[in-house]
Amino acid sequence: MTWRRQFRWTPLLLLALLLCRSPADAAITSASVDREGSITELAFTLDTPAPRLQLTVHAGELQIDLDRTVLHLPALPKLSRDTAPIRMVRATTTGTHTRIVVEVIGKSDYAIVQRRREIVLRLAPAGTVADLRAPMPSDHALDIPPATAPYHPPANVAEIPHAVPIAIHPPAPPRPAAREAIPLIANSLPGNPLVMIDPGHGGYDPGTQSVSGILEKDVALSIARRLAYALRARGVRAQLTRDSDDFIALSERTRRANVADADLFVSIHLNSSPNPATTGIEVYYLNNTTDRATIRLARMENAGVTGAGAPIDGNLNYILADLRQNYKANEAAALARSIDTQTVSDLNARLGLEVNPLGAKMGPFYVLVGAHMPAVLVECGFLSNAYEAQRLASANYEQVLAEGIATAVTRHLNSAAAMGNL
Repeated sequence: MTWRRQFRWTPLLLLALLLCRSPADAAITSASVDREGSITELAFTLDTPAPRLQLTVHAGELQIDLDRTVLHLPALPKLSRDTAPIRMVRATTTGTHTRIVVEVIGKSDYAIVQRRREIVLRLAPAGTVADLRAPMPSDHALDIPPATAPYHPPANVAEIPHAVPIAIHPPAPPRPAAREAIPLIANSLPGNPLVMIDPGHGGYDPGTQSVSGILEKDVALSIARRLAYALRARGVRAQLTRDSDDFIALSERTRRANVADADLFVSIHLNSSPNPATTGIEVYYLNNTTDRATIRLARMENAGVTGAGAPIDGNLNYILADLRQNYKANEAAALARSIDTQTVSDLNARLGLEVNPLGAKMGPFYVLVGAHMPAVLVECGFLSNAYEAQRLASANYEQVLAEGIATAVTRHLNSAAAMGNL
């Protein structure tokens, strides 16, 4: 009995270990320090675009973390009194994770941005420089954008008034969107981030459905297309795992995100509950849970592992909560909370509604397993509730919802391209 149990778990444990392996995608090949007036600029050059940096600010220290990145530096730049307020720079690589720590003397202002193959940090004594983003004679501006950018809807999307009537008829199946009709914004966010948007279900897997026949796969695709446009309008690259009514295995969805080197993975779904009065938005990130409602929902969504209605491997549970995601849990949880708060706030303010915020939660969703980047699953509402199903079928509702998600995602991505003081 003991031997059989060990034999059954061994493949899952091996798969978990394989998921944890992450070959380096980029290398830091040079570093330099320059001084212009009271501004000290520290720059790192990479051989290829690196995964998006994570910035942590401690008392007197700036900590820059880069996943799947190694050091190929002959030496760090030499520092002197002329490079104040920088006291020391140290960098280490553990496996394929690189951490750069910059120690700072005294109160300082900073601006940091990640370009495609460069990380630039500027520091100056607090209050001495009006705008650290402004061009230096030896360089160009950092071009750190504001937290949000003006949004201009496509010509075929009507302006949304403060309050609109909600359609009461089932939607027509969404038409394939013309990819070339969605513009690519030249003024992209620093680091040129990519968000992989995953419309849930598709093809012979319809997902859940309302009493009136509204299918999850159709609404999810419609919201995902609107989200892609809203992100592109804010300077964020966006791709869809599917842009038509096709079935895609759950493991293939995150594989596509990994191959594209996406910075975030956002899966769009619609909810269902045995209680037809249940309504609201909830956002999940990968982890185990003992909550029965979440486990029930995960079993429904995980039915697409090998096909609609396929049995679930209980031992998955769920590959030890996908060990790769452990160090991404905090970032995914923060993104989940931001999406939940922003979408509910926008829907209530712009459409005069009272949407139920169900919060950010942990869940064992297979579609999030194996993602190399922070990944969340957005349950946009309950098709099991007749009134909420009709709202979700409304173009106006979908548009505001998509813009709320886009705003939250953009703010999350902008957090690494930041200004502050320490």
